[in-house]
Amino acid sequence: MGLEIRFLGPWEVEVAGREVQIAGRRRIGALARLAMNAGQAVHADRIIGDVWADSPAATAGKQLHIVISKLRETLGDPALIQTVPGGYRLDLEPDRVDAHRFVRLARRARTARAEGAPGSADALFRQALALWRGPALAELDVPWGRIEADRLQRERLAVLEDHVDLRLAAGEHRAVAAELAAHVAAHPLREKPAAQLMLALHRDARAQEALEVYQRLRRTMVEELGIEPGAEVRHLHRAILVQDPVLLQDRQITLDQPVVPAE
Repeated sequence: MGLEIRFLGPWEVEVAGREVQIAGRRRIGALARLAMNAGQAVHADRIIGDVWADSPAATAGKQLHIVISKLRETLGDPALIQTVPGGYRLDLEPDRVDAHRFVRLARRARTARAEGAPGSADALFRQALALWRGPALAELDVPWGRIEADRLQRERLAVLEDHVDLRLAAGEHRAVAAELAAHVAAHPLREKPAAQLMLALHRDARAQEALEVYQRLRRTMVEELGIEPGAEVRHLHRAILVQDPVLLQDRQITLDQPVVPAE
């Protein structure tokens, strides 16, 4: 029976191509915890600690048993959630969970880039980022859920910015500039995307706009953090001011004919 779990956006669970509804915060939380460790045993105490933090332990243990029974019933196959010594295991390949698939695709993209296959890296980065449909684990408002959501969001930003580096090296500065503006506005304290936007604008003959990006970054960092931008961004700012020709050396790679490497 094919099970797919997606939480890089609104919560979705599909069984054999049919969407099923998981009702209740604790059922969602228990399934999410098992899915984050797909294929691995998760101790009952860990599930209780993550999902039943506000309930007495004696009551929570009984409630967890009921929740697992209801999840098995909803999924239509009791064998999908196996009872193991001390806890439970979701019998599912990690790749059937979008968060695991995202991490795997990002890892393959970085490997392809390092091995000199930029076209394949570009395709894999795009596949990874396309899995995101909104904020991760948004319907799971518990401490561990917020921690996992923050971790996944940080990884998404890192993957997005790695992909931008690749595209800048391929001469896609105009398209990158248009897409990065909103990203920089949403994350005004992240130096890397600000530097990427500065470089993209400079290469698109919009040096004044590039300098304005730096000034906004500097002002925000000084006002909110009490520090100046890092050395790398300051160096880029100076290079734009003096119109260093090295900054215009784009089209270092081509993204044509991607060949996605086999697993």
